[in-house]
Amino acid sequence: MNFNQKIRTTFLILSLGIFFGSCISNVEEELEEPPVDAKVSFKDAVKPIIDGRCISCHGAGGNSPELTSYATISANASSVKNEVASGRMPQGTTLTPAQIKTIVDWVDEGALDN
Repeated sequence: MNFNQKIRTTFLILSLGIFFGSCISNVEEELEEPPVDAKVSFKDAVKPIIDGRCISCHGAGGNSPELTSYATISANASSVKNEVASGRMPQGTTLTPAQIKTIVDWVDEGALDN
């Protein structure tokens, strides 16, 4: 092998090494999971459950606590969580495990008005 062929071969090997090395690093970047910052939405997830299952008894002028607005629901968030998680509420109907988890997660995330 002459000197020019050795340089070309070395250059080709280095180029292929860099090329395949960059492909491997791109694959690793794609495999990383995006950060999960999904919070349970009061407006989209919690309020519809409360309106559908709790307002008939805990509406304006009904049983205490009143659960008609974010302010009244969040003020009683830990109580609501405990009552639905234990199955004591809502009386006369039941929540699905997914609905219970939604309320529990919302309270555990700080009962945000989101």
